[in-house]
Amino acid sequence: MKKSVDIIGLPVVDISEGNEMGTVTKLVINPAEGSVAAVVIDDGKWYLGAKLLPFAAIAGLGESAITIIDSNVVLTIENAPALEQLLSTDVAIIGTKVLTKTGRIQGVVKEIIIDTTGKITACEIEELTGEISTIPAEHILTFGKKVLIIADGTEAATEIVTPHIPEEVVSAPVSAPVSAPVKENTNDDSAKKFDEKQRKYLLGKQASRRIETDNGVVIVEQGGEISEEVLQKAKLAGKFVELSMNIQ
Repeated sequence: MKKSVDIIGLPVVDISEGNEMGTVTKLVINPAEGSVAAVVIDDGKWYLGAKLLPFAAIAGLGESAITIIDSNVVLTIENAPALEQLLSTDVAIIGTKVLTKTGRIQGVVKEIIIDTTGKITACEIEELTGEISTIPAEHILTFGKKVLIIADGTEAATEIVTPHIPEEVVSAPVSAPVSAPVKENTNDDSAKKFDEKQRKYLLGKQASRRIETDNGVVIVEQGGEISEEVLQKAKLAGKFVELSMNIQ
């Protein structure tokens, strides 16, 4: 497994001739596949255009270099239209906001973890608390240009605490309705904690663009500070997710 930081900056070496082809400067993401389709190579000849190395053509992904069998596997933009399209889409993943399917901010992507085939197996995110956690690929629904969408309940895995159940409840008949209220209270507490984290995360930040209600009433101007009043207006107007997505 490799992180993007372990790959970017590595030299690409043609082992058949012993030539260094250049240095990796960027990863080309295929958001539909959730994978790294290729790497961009800088060979110092910027005037000849970017060079692309398909991930599948990598012979070895080591700590000090990426090796290839033959220099012919390195492509120009003109010879790789599919990769050019992905490159122009410019999905970076790192630095994008992480939202649950229902629109709750989970944090920001700090790193991606890649296997030897180029598949993204997980994302490291910085949560609203500042802690770093890992989201496995199976919980990721969408790799977007600005947003990473994850399944609802992913964030709850670290927050739900199993309540203490007295012995007399454990020994009670199976038909006794004791479990449902406990679960409901736990979920309510978890949701309240997350909403509070989200509120603290947004307060004091600035809007990167003007946010309005559907009928044109201004919630916050571009560059305006996110205050309690702004948050309340956004929630009432159904613009809370839009506001969350446009902060700086």
